Order: sequence, then structure tokens, then C-alpha cells
Amino acid sequence: MIDNFSIRDLRSAEYFQFMVSVHDIFSKHSIVRENSGFLFDSMSENLKIAEGALTAERRNEKVREKNDADRYRDRMHSKFFNYLKFILYDERDSRFDDAQAIMRVVKEVGNPTRLPENAQSAMMTALGARLEPLRSQMEAIDAQQIADEMMEANRLFITIERELRELLAAQKISETPASMSAIRKQIDPTYRAIVAGINAYTKTPSKKEEYAELISEMNVLIARYGALLAARKREKTEPETVVCEKCSQE
Repeated sequence: MIDNFSIRDLRSAEYFQFMVSVHDIFSKHSIVRENSGFLFDSMSENLKIAEGALTAERRNEKVREKNDADRYRDRMHSKFFNYLKFILYDERDSRFDDAQAIMRVVKEVGNPTRLPENAQSAMMTALGARLEPLRSQMEAIDAQQIADEMMEANRLFITIERELRELLAAQKISETPASMSAIRKQIDPTYRAIVAGINAYTKTPSKKEEYAELISEMNVLIARYGALLAARKREKTEPETVVCEKCSQE
């Protein structure tokens, strides 16, 4: 018998990979097509649609990630600018001269937050290069960490933006792709029907041996994904260990 498995608990990418692996196993054994040909063909077609849906889901998530990174680097630039501005309000502040020198460079480069994303990336990279010779002054006024965080935010945005472009270039996405949740509702009953058919055939002694290898491969696959879900569940339910400092000293 093929073991029961809570496929609904799999995340989209896990679900897709599980079903692709299932399809590969079914493809190796002609008895599946012989006895469940229509269902197998339906599964094949729906997996093609699922691939596009998953790509669209990844694209949408990456777009959200990119937008969040863009907003964060804007805030970091504002934080850096306003920190310098805060010091420059007081001409008697011992940090005034260093802050003024740094602010002069910031203003010469310009405000990148008003530019399109790619132009902003280039301007912030240029700003980082212009600020590098002023590292000692920035350290003196405790601005170096803010500057480093700002430049790291810019590098992160550039990385995410490149990943998004590569994702879009790797596969053409339909303008109106099916959602992953919708296509799962099509694949789930097909999968369950095929499994139910296989399990029914194994109750016939003459068929049991014929399906033995297929069932073994399926149960190995199911055990692997079951272990993944079990590990995730443990991570959610295990309480954090609280260390008592007083107890540790006794």
C-alpha cells in the first residue's frame, strides 16, 4: 500500500517538486498508464500549468522583496542624511567640521531616492565610493556604521533586482497564470485517485508483486517529505531554552 501523506501541508515549491517526483515514478512504471492513463495524462498537463503558476508566484514574491529592499535603502539614506543634519544644527558641536565635510559630498552626489531604481543604485554606489576617503571622519562622528548599513542595503537591492531579472528571463510567464492554490486543487484529486487505484490493485494477490517496486519507491519519497514536515512542526512547537544565569553560576 502507498502510505497516506498530508500533501496539503507542503509549501508551493515543495508541493511542485513532490508531484514532479511522483510523476517521474509513475512514468517509470507502465502499469500506471495502463490502468490510470486518463488520470496520468491529466496530472502531466496540470504539472505544466503548475510550473508556470509557481514561477509567477516566485516572481510576485521577488517583486515584493525588491520593493521592500528599495524602501529600506531609501530609509537608510534618509537616516544617514538626517544624522548629519542633526549634527550640523549646532555649530559648536565638536563633530560639526567632519559632518560638514561629509554632507558636502552627500549633496554633491545628489539625492538618489528621487531617481528610478537602476539610476538610484548607480548613484548610491557612487556615493559609497566618494565617502570611502572620509572613513576616518565618519568614524569620528559615529556615522560609519550608518553609512555601511546604507551601502549594504543598496547592495542587497541590486542583488534582488538581478535575481528578479534572471527569473523573468528564465521563463516566459503568462499574463494571467493560474494560481498555485487553484492548480493544486486540480492535481490533488488526480494524485489521490491514482494512489487509490494502485492500492486497490495491490489487494489482488496476482497484482501485488507487480506493484511492489512502484509502491516501495513512492513510500521512500513520501517518507522523505514526511520527515521534512515533521522537522518543521518540531521547530514550531519546541519551546526556546531559557538559560538561568543565576543557576549557571551555582
